[in-house]
Amino acid sequence: MPIEVRYTEVKPGETAKFDFNGKSVSDYVVGIAYWKYDYGNDRMVHQLELSVQATKPNDTTISASVTGKLADDSGNVLDTNASKVVVCCVAVIGPKNPAVALENVDNIPDHGESKLIALPNPPCAITNTFLSGWQLSYSKQHQVAAVEFETGSSIHGNEVGITAIASMHDNSGNLPSTAQVNGGLIAATTTGEGLLVQLVPDIQKAVGEVFALRFSQPLSSAVVLLQKYKVTFHKSQDNYVRTIGGGCEKWEVDEYTVRLTEPRAFVTDDSNNVQTNDQSRVSLVIIGIPKA
Repeated sequence: MPIEVRYTEVKPGETAKFDFNGKSVSDYVVGIAYWKYDYGNDRMVHQLELSVQATKPNDTTISASVTGKLADDSGNVLDTNASKVVVCCVAVIGPKNPAVALENVDNIPDHGESKLIALPNPPCAITNTFLSGWQLSYSKQHQVAAVEFETGSSIHGNEVGITAIASMHDNSGNLPSTAQVNGGLIAATTTGEGLLVQLVPDIQKAVGEVFALRFSQPLSSAVVLLQKYKVTFHKSQDNYVRTIGGGCEKWEVDEYTVRLTEPRAFVTDDSNNVQTNDQSRVSLVIIGIPKA
């Protein structure tokens, strides 16, 4: 019952396909490593959404439909050719493993909690949540000062709920009328179930910077999952938005080490305003698969 990971880059509106090379998948979960939306020009924002919906079309393949929305009230939407999403999949190969729980849950409201998910027994050594989407919408278009969304967990005996934070605001007191996230869960009784997990909290690196994370065992592969995202415009001003996104687009596995390139949150307009780095950050869950 080994665990394998895959990742791929797609544009909003496309489907991410994960082929497990003829091996049967009994359980799976999907999440987001990185996203970038581009309007083409800077504009106000009415809706900011991303959704990754996974299905299993056959025993050896997982498909994840990726939909994205960045829209104002004048019919302007994101430029899909200039936008991208890096989607990850974690899967149990062969028979279902009772020591591992993988689950996606949609539409968790801001400061709310998902349905309860059964945890493996005995108590888990690994319980990590991450983002698989979000829905933020003003009642009408406004400028943006800051955007934030994240997942957490709340344990209830042998069950766990995925908790959510989702917010967007300008500097005139306008808040979203819809604010919710889609989340994923990975739980396992021990780290001996074929996966290792490390959290990289609250990181914001400059363009070109690399962050190296060392594991206790040599790895054959790894994926990065976005757990927390916060971006704030320069000096907390509200502005139009040209591009927005973040996470970690590229990483490299080298034996014990995973090297993350430019993990960060960013936003820009057309007047050279960008994020305030000391008020912008991401938190990442790194899933490492040990070498056999």
